[in-house]
Amino acid sequence: MVADDYRDLGTKILMPLAKISPLGPMGISLLSLITALTAGYSFYVGDLDSNKIYLLLGSLMVFLTAVFDALDGIVARERNLSSKRGDLVDHTLDRVADIIIVGGIALGPLVDITVGFSSIIGILMLSYMGTQAQAVGAGRDYAGLLGRADRLVVMAMIPVIQYFIDEIMGINWMTLMCYVFAIVCTLSASYRFSRIWAELE
Repeated sequence: MVADDYRDLGTKILMPLAKISPLGPMGISLLSLITALTAGYSFYVGDLDSNKIYLLLGSLMVFLTAVFDALDGIVARERNLSSKRGDLVDHTLDRVADIIIVGGIALGPLVDITVGFSSIIGILMLSYMGTQAQAVGAGRDYAGLLGRADRLVVMAMIPVIQYFIDEIMGINWMTLMCYVFAIVCTLSASYRFSRIWAELE
């Protein structure tokens, strides 16, 4: 994943915040879920007319979701609170947040529901293959394009572009993003499957 290449840099940037955070990792994870809910609702009501400002609000909420998603893990490690239960909660809330955010886009006025939910399927399959690799003893697999960090970056950027530029080649940017998620995430999931299969030989 592209964004994961900058994980160490992100950790350095967020470490001062992690040290002074009054919340523990669970509280930060819940904050991440709240911002995801707000993002999903913003994309659900956002359009290219009177509610266009919701695209910017949704973008901001996705950015905060990404920050909190990274911060909870940093706080857990810094305070020696990492656990299997925490990992379970973190991955579960990540999937819930993915569904809420992209579900809001799929049900909103800018994207055809079929395209929107195709992107959700691709995203969930990609995430599933990553955790399934760990479940069968092949280790957590982050290979392929458009992993979660990459998607959050894209979902924070595209609504801003959509706010200023309505469409490209007759297709609005949010729809184009969902097409890319549906296709690339599905291909990346297939790639992860092939890697896991080879690892288990």
